[in-house]
Amino acid sequence: MAGHASGTARIGQIILWIISGLGLVFFIMIMLGNEAGIDGGLYLTYAVFAVGIILALLSGVMSLFTGGNIKTTLIPLVAFAALFAVAYVMADGTVKPNWNISTGTSKLIGAGLIMTAIAAVVAVLAAVWGGVSKLFK
Repeated sequence: MAGHASGTARIGQIILWIISGLGLVFFIMIMLGNEAGIDGGLYLTYAVFAVGIILALLSGVMSLFTGGNIKTTLIPLVAFAALFAVAYVMADGTVKPNWNISTGTSKLIGAGLIMTAIAAVVAVLAAVWGGVSKLFK
């Protein structure tokens, strides 16, 4: 079993280096004024994001099959859905004429930005809480 885990870790490291290398190549292309680097960087971002979502979902499903509790699996999913609902309601759907997007798309973009801001605030608060709690232990 240990050989399998180290082999999987090695594959993960190789994939990480490939993704990092491609990101660097696209970054250099963009800095040199080659617009193809923008498309390549976006496609790489989309692919990595999709793989991340798939792996996160598979991890949750696999935890259920290996004796996990459905309650601990569903709580983060419900919290994420509730956060998205709050962000979507808070989002502004106004569109400027030169944007060439629909009101629904503008609202989704706004919801994504609000969710990102909320996640950043929660991450900072969690880091501060962790640091402060260590001081008092």
